[in-house]
Amino acid sequence: MKLKARKAEHSRVCTFPLRRFFNISFPSRFNRLSTSSTAKMASLKTDGSAGPNISLPEPVSRTGPSSSSIMSKLPDGYVVHHFSRFKLLRTCAKVLVESLQSKSENQWLVILGLTQSAIRKLDEDHSCLEGIEYRFAWEGHAGFIKIVPSFEHDSVTDGVTRVLDLSLIKMGLESTISRKWVGTTMYKPTANKGKQADQGFLPPSRRPSAPGLPPGWPTLTIETGLSKSLSQLRQDALWWLSNSSGEVRIVLVISISKREDRVFIEVWQLAPPNSPRPLTRAYIQTLCQQSPNIPPLVQQQAVSQQAYCAHEVEISANGVTGAPLTLPFVAVYDRPPAQGEGDIVLTGQNFLDVTSDLF
Repeated sequence: MKLKARKAEHSRVCTFPLRRFFNISFPSRFNRLSTSSTAKMASLKTDGSAGPNISLPEPVSRTGPSSSSIMSKLPDGYVVHHFSRFKLLRTCAKVLVESLQSKSENQWLVILGLTQSAIRKLDEDHSCLEGIEYRFAWEGHAGFIKIVPSFEHDSVTDGVTRVLDLSLIKMGLESTISRKWVGTTMYKPTANKGKQADQGFLPPSRRPSAPGLPPGWPTLTIETGLSKSLSQLRQDALWWLSNSSGEVRIVLVISISKREDRVFIEVWQLAPPNSPRPLTRAYIQTLCQQSPNIPPLVQQQAVSQQAYCAHEVEISANGVTGAPLTLPFVAVYDRPPAQGEGDIVLTGQNFLDVTSDLF
């Protein structure tokens, strides 16, 4: 992984006392992979029709960036910490939490110089930051922490998982064996990198074949964060799609805007292997008009993938735009629906219930 140093005003280095990040020289392996610019749209239709527009918290391209580098879309103001001891890392994380409580929207902490034992501890011992909840990703000796800023963050993620669970229960899939969520399980596509999602669904076909063996990839993952983090959350979505070779079929990106009291949900998935290159707006609109819009059920290597945003939902105290949201059963459960089973449909009322603690 390559992480390129940003301009001085865009990030901070966490030393003590905390000071501004000016001119830090990263080893060459941390230079960020360059990403090509993509066409941007001010607003998007949710179904390709003449329905209402959704005003997203920032412009969005319906296609994903060209690079899936895990840190390539960090928002301005992220904090850089050079690891030496967990005591100092905890102090740095606490400063970040305090700034979030003071209306800051930076929830990202980049850690350089991590040892293998420190990586294992951050992965396996979520009490190591003394009560600070986080999600962890790493590559090489660089770590990447997303601070969970509030109860509401977890509440929205948990609410979505419960709606999906209830939908499956109504279809007769009542046993907990039929419905497994991976939580913050670390997924390691190679020996030198790994990542945790906010949540992920694991159908029976992806369960470990024997005790002690790792699970397969989830079919659906959820990445949740503040609105300022939307570009990075989209990059996280691409990480799951590319590193799983398309085994992850759907990524729900949930962006919470505290200032506007709004929640934005995007559905990211891969285009079919025979899609035109590059994807055009007209072709994406054709895909989005399919009902259901089923993502590819075959593996695709990262080099041949084309990801796109298949649906958007906006939720506020005034109502919901973009509902209902349909998740194809075959993509989520990894098999065709049997009698009494069908696609998972999230209604406008579902979304209002999920966000009831926010508005």
